[in-house]
Amino acid sequence: MCGIAGYNSTQQKNFANASILAQLAHRGPDAQAHWGEQGIDLYHSRLSIIDTNERSNQPFQDHTGRYVIVFNGEIYNFQQLKNTLSYPWKTNSDTEVLMALLIQKGNQALSDLEGMFAFAFYDRQDQTLLLARDRFGKKPLYFHQTDKYFGFASEVRVLMQMFPSLNQVSTKQISNWLFWQTIPGGTLVEGIQEFKPGSYSLLKEGKILEQGNFVRANPYSGQMTSRTDVLKQVKDKVTAAVEKRLVSDVPFASFLSGGVDSSIITAIAGQQLGADLNTFTVSFDESDFSEHHIASEVAKRYQTNHHEIHLKPNDFLDLLSEGLAATDHPSGDGLNTYVVSKYTQAAGFKMALSGIGGDEWFLGYPYFRKMSDWKKRSWIGLGSRLQSFLSFEKRKGLEIAAAVAKYGGNAYAYQRILFDQCSIEEYFHLNKPTLLPPKEKGAFSQALFSLQEWEYYMQPVLLRDSDQYSMAVGLELRAPFMDGDLVDFALAIPDKMKLGSRPKDLLISAFETELPRAVYDRQKKGFTLPWEQWMKNELRGFCETRIVNFTKRMEGPSLLPEWNQFLSGKGEISWSRWWSIVALEDWMDRNGLNVMYE
Repeated sequence: MCGIAGYNSTQQKNFANASILAQLAHRGPDAQAHWGEQGIDLYHSRLSIIDTNERSNQPFQDHTGRYVIVFNGEIYNFQQLKNTLSYPWKTNSDTEVLMALLIQKGNQALSDLEGMFAFAFYDRQDQTLLLARDRFGKKPLYFHQTDKYFGFASEVRVLMQMFPSLNQVSTKQISNWLFWQTIPGGTLVEGIQEFKPGSYSLLKEGKILEQGNFVRANPYSGQMTSRTDVLKQVKDKVTAAVEKRLVSDVPFASFLSGGVDSSIITAIAGQQLGADLNTFTVSFDESDFSEHHIASEVAKRYQTNHHEIHLKPNDFLDLLSEGLAATDHPSGDGLNTYVVSKYTQAAGFKMALSGIGGDEWFLGYPYFRKMSDWKKRSWIGLGSRLQSFLSFEKRKGLEIAAAVAKYGGNAYAYQRILFDQCSIEEYFHLNKPTLLPPKEKGAFSQALFSLQEWEYYMQPVLLRDSDQYSMAVGLELRAPFMDGDLVDFALAIPDKMKLGSRPKDLLISAFETELPRAVYDRQKKGFTLPWEQWMKNELRGFCETRIVNFTKRMEGPSLLPEWNQFLSGKGEISWSRWWSIVALEDWMDRNGLNVMYE
């Protein structure tokens, strides 16, 4: 797991190489290096996980010196791929296997890869540069392109440093961010774009010669004749996904919240590793938010070396500023990941397992079931023209209903919106958002809902946050539920089998005997922090300052009356929406960004 950056053009550009490497250093504190020649610069910052010897440092060249690669991520099937190749190996790294595969097969090799990755592979003879990003977008890859050059990096801030003119945020993108709490498929900064998950581009002299998607259209074709058969396959595929991610040359841990997903991962890893597996849980004085007692029960059952991180409000205040400073792309979520990552890394670990993906592919969120209710009530969306006279929650409900009436299953993602379109106009005096789901009518399919959950929330929020906040402290996160084979299987399960009497019914039933009853026989809470209490007390001044500054920056109406309503417990805007505004303003201020009005 690492950080990468680069530049390709016919013209030489004199970057401050040391500054770029310093900006990447938190992503890979073990080694930093630059390689370049006329028209090409490659930068790499390494977090050593596989073959920690310096022989595997990057930028990495093959034995002939013709090829150079910078690679961020892990290839989980690198040993199997290595056995298919004839090559004069000089390391035991997945980096060299990836390079050898690309030398022999070019971009045709991309569909053979199992893992999370973003890389740049340069052919010095042909002067071509191949860039690619993994199927699910687990590893970030951003770029800035003009008619004269092409720059890329693992982080938005690195590109802003490389190209100082990239310092504007458009009102159009702010509107989109307030709608989704992110920019699906993109960034807020004008001129910086995001590589699409599962895509590649072949460049020469800063110009794109070829681009495409390398994900194979390979729907699952196995047998699903009975529930018993499906449950067996769920268990087998989840187990295999975890086992793939246990390969490491450094000590590693598992995040254990006490929920179903992290408990299943801990159970599988614990059965193999026992006391060699370290687990980490966050606990609070506020008992409504703390499930540490359940996590402890799981840890005890599998005899893991368990660590409990107990947080008080003042502890979080001490970490708040540095967590926000670590934010590469603004988020109203994710600082919980920073907290547990910081403590895990400080305890001596470079890698941890995460439960991201279980809810999305196995229907853990209430949104999956609510779509049938929205379908029945979609007729109320016809009254959406009256939204300005209604309460905040009713406005959002009407927007969802109207979308379901028009777009069917393709309206699923509207349930995830932060501020509805009418509220964006009223509160912020901005135009309506432009980044919307497909306008054609989609089927009411749980597989479609899962894919929209990934496209509009999991990838642009959860996966992006997992990367930026864990890599901020030099910790790699691996997510077994994002395994390609497991996802293909989960998407192919018929709705009638996947929907049960409880959320994630198939997943729980497959592992029911492996888990303490307390794990699944309780109301879902998720992995969160007691934000509302903190925002009304310890964080009140911090939040208020940023809310005032945001309204000044946007030249909009004051939000203080609504904020005071929130403090009194009578406001319509929830704490998560207030915190999103605070986080957005803090990020713009820290990065010296200007608003571009459109």
